[in-house]
Amino acid sequence: MTEPQTSEAATEIRNVVIGTAGHIDHGKSTLVQTLTGKNPTRLSEELERGMTIDLGFSNFVYQGKYRIGMIDVPGHEKFVKNMVAGASGVDIVLLVIAADDGVMPQTREHIEILTLLGIQRGVIALNKADLVDADTLELAAEDARDAVKGTFLESAPVVPVSALTRQGLDALWKALGEAIEATRPKDTQGAFRMPVQRVFSAKGQGAVLTGIPVSGRVRLGDNVVILPGEQKGKVRGIQAYHAAIEEARAGHSTALNLAGVDHTACQRGYTVAEPGVFSPSRHFSVRLRLLEKAPRTLKHRSEVKFHVGTSEIVATLFLLDRQSVEPGQTCDCELILEEPVVAGMGDRFILRLPSPAITLGGGQVIRGERDQLPRSDAALMQRLSAWATAADNPVLRIELAIEDAGPAGIDRQRLAQATELRAGALAPLVEQVLAKGAVEEFGPSRALIHRDARARARAVLVSIIDRFHDNNKAQLGPKAASVQAQMGLDGRTFASVVEAAVSAGQVEIRGELLGLPGRGGVLSADEKKIVERIAVQLEESMLNPPTLKELAKAAGQNETTTQNAIDYLVGSGRARVLHDGVLFSTKALEFARKGITDFLKAKGEAAAKDFKEVLPTSRKFLIPLLEYMDSQGVTRNVNGTRTLKPEA
Repeated sequence: MTEPQTSEAATEIRNVVIGTAGHIDHGKSTLVQTLTGKNPTRLSEELERGMTIDLGFSNFVYQGKYRIGMIDVPGHEKFVKNMVAGASGVDIVLLVIAADDGVMPQTREHIEILTLLGIQRGVIALNKADLVDADTLELAAEDARDAVKGTFLESAPVVPVSALTRQGLDALWKALGEAIEATRPKDTQGAFRMPVQRVFSAKGQGAVLTGIPVSGRVRLGDNVVILPGEQKGKVRGIQAYHAAIEEARAGHSTALNLAGVDHTACQRGYTVAEPGVFSPSRHFSVRLRLLEKAPRTLKHRSEVKFHVGTSEIVATLFLLDRQSVEPGQTCDCELILEEPVVAGMGDRFILRLPSPAITLGGGQVIRGERDQLPRSDAALMQRLSAWATAADNPVLRIELAIEDAGPAGIDRQRLAQATELRAGALAPLVEQVLAKGAVEEFGPSRALIHRDARARARAVLVSIIDRFHDNNKAQLGPKAASVQAQMGLDGRTFASVVEAAVSAGQVEIRGELLGLPGRGGVLSADEKKIVERIAVQLEESMLNPPTLKELAKAAGQNETTTQNAIDYLVGSGRARVLHDGVLFSTKALEFARKGITDFLKAKGEAAAKDFKEVLPTSRKFLIPLLEYMDSQGVTRNVNGTRTLKPEA
């Protein structure tokens, strides 16, 4: 690769970022300036101290066509948190080791951090090669190779260079070019998300938030949300490497000028995101690997510093299947944070001790959780393991989210949230899932449900009703509300399960009861007499029905036996329970229906009190009767005035 252009000429942005790493004073910033022609130092304090404190940004043009970003990270141990914030957006690392100093403590810690962050490619620059002789240079190269043994940098080229004399620069460019060509640009199928690195206000423009998007894309005019805090804004302007662009994508440095956002309410560690997909959480399931050289065992409820994206926050380690995790071990566990942050599936993280500030390990976020997870739950551990493998597999994410939804199913909006995928990317992926045959659509919203989940729910429904029939042969079936409570389902989900079971001929709806075909309602001679006695009482009372207590007294039975008889009458269609538990015989309801219909045909419209002319009952029963007729499509109620519906 020839030496790059450094002008701001119009070029295509390649969403790949190179980041430096290495010990303080090994010449990282100087080398970046030599490579790009730009000084990455942006703070006056850095210029005064002669060392990098925070992240520095630069860029260059590769092959005369593609603009590539570079991040210069601090090397001092006090600023490792800033190093992690920058490295989380890096694709290729440029590890800088001074030939006259060799591998130092921060060199080793940076290598550990970069490995934990999952970076796959890098180049090792032996800087200050002009200051040592050939033997010392060879020893420095061997030292570097020993330091990276067993890491992603083990096969990385080691290039002697001098940032001051430009010695070895062509060889370094060649090595960087090969790394760029081998790096696959970040996928943009996910919903847009950008951890914030810097926040400032541009004169006459308003809030500007910068960072490296980790997923998706954003265009001028798009709506975004700042999390946490829920500030909503609109993208007024986008810049990348000092040039205005119309669309930003995952994997390159980006500055967003946002309308409607108060920059003083934003900070590093916040996230700019596509609305309606991401939610801040204090609970994250993670796959954690403790370093082989971690200074200590981590016990259940240990306090740690959690670094993810550009966030740094205190967290409690919540071990799910053990009491401690040893150096070198990997486990799935939960981190409970002091404050909510946004982290996506597959995001890499680092754990450090709060004091002394030492790197312990790191890993990948499995997903954000709503609440604290239970311990010693084998099924949960299997599920977390499945989700941990889905970070880079959007189809598997969709399948797992549908399975997790159970018999309730999941609509497209909630599926986008559960999988962190853009709506545009979601549709074709859902079609792939449907084509496999294990998932089906249902309802007007085309919600998705796993066939096995629906079949299992129907089996549970039938089992509950069957067990009731075995123990209560005289009754037509259990109350639907009781079955719903036993299944632990919400109303919408339960209704869909019942509907599916009815369609399949497995279950019958008997008023407020559910029954199995051919089961229930087997009455003894005495039970039949009780039922008939109560039926006669209801029919004779017409529109002024007795209470349960009154029916029981008149029938000479206790209230439980009387209620069973009522349930039988309701289930067999001879009676109906209206609003507020008011019970009418079917004969009385037919009488009321005819009276109301004839009355409105003659009058055209009427207020509630007017119906007392044709319905001999009190207001206590009149209102439930009228509301029932509304629900049955007989009448229409507009501001207290009722008319006949045309079809009535």
